[in-house]
Amino acid sequence: MDDISSWFSQDYAQAQERFRKTTHLLEHGAIEVSDGLTIDWAWSGSPLSPHVLVFSSGLHGIEGFAGSAAQLYLLSLNPEISTLWLHILNPWGMANLRRVDSQNVDLNRNFLAESKEYQGVHPTYSLLDPLLNPSSPPTRDFFLLQVIGAVLQHGYENLKSAVATGQYEYPQGLFFGGKSLQPALSRLLLFLDKTLSHRERIVHVDLHSGLGKFGELSLLLEGESNPEQVARAHRAFGSRLKSRYDRKGGYLVRGGFTHALAQRLQGVRYDGITCEFGTYNMLHVLAALRNENRLHHNAQRSFFVPSKPRLLEVFSPSNVTWRSQVLLHARTVYKQACVMLND
Repeated sequence: MDDISSWFSQDYAQAQERFRKTTHLLEHGAIEVSDGLTIDWAWSGSPLSPHVLVFSSGLHGIEGFAGSAAQLYLLSLNPEISTLWLHILNPWGMANLRRVDSQNVDLNRNFLAESKEYQGVHPTYSLLDPLLNPSSPPTRDFFLLQVIGAVLQHGYENLKSAVATGQYEYPQGLFFGGKSLQPALSRLLLFLDKTLSHRERIVHVDLHSGLGKFGELSLLLEGESNPEQVARAHRAFGSRLKSRYDRKGGYLVRGGFTHALAQRLQGVRYDGITCEFGTYNMLHVLAALRNENRLHHNAQRSFFVPSKPRLLEVFSPSNVTWRSQVLLHARTVYKQACVMLND
């Protein structure tokens, strides 16, 4: 696969086949989801090492096109550091060109602690629900102009937090965190408990796309209360790294994956990093998500709809320069994660 774009699979089935072919000589396996859809995993380096890197992709299904390409490229470099590769955590979403799973659940808002209830919504989200989640097929409603009006009324940072943090009251709405832990994630967590809970040190990089400037890399660190962790992360990743608590760099997420693992792996020195390959302006991304979600719930699904290729372009641009940047960023992040693992 010498051509840059060839690292990017055409669909989920091809990505699954490529990952399995690439890792067939390694220790590998799969967590069944449904109907041939699986979360595939494999080890490079020693699977017995007390110090482990974890690289995961596709928690937001359609974002798995970039994440899978990054993983396949890194595996082609024959990494020797002990690494657990988790390939496409939301296979249904990738297979159906959706960011969410079959129940419209945003899986990176679904990992609530057992003591937390799956309920609640930011009050500003409730005010914006008719705008974000119209219960009708798409029309020309000048959404971007309406969003600009909402930004002027509520403030950009408040709006970003209200929309993206996660909500548990609008099942057909954007960023819906579900009403319970999804079965596939329950199986995933059982596998990770068994596989990782006895390790000494873990650095976890969860691959995403869509947040940040086109072709640029953003790295988000969960938590802010551990100065030692923050210093360690900055030594490895430099100025690109931001805390989710830093309003200039990201936004808080309720029910996030890396936060959940940090809570579960209490006996392990665990650092979770969200890696974002930037694509388009956040309002452009939101408009594409809204259009696809609106069509999914309110239009016939038996015919081709333009929302799918538009959403794919938003999260995995066809631009060759962007795709080459993804691979270069992935290689850099892997090297930096190795530095952090030994710090």
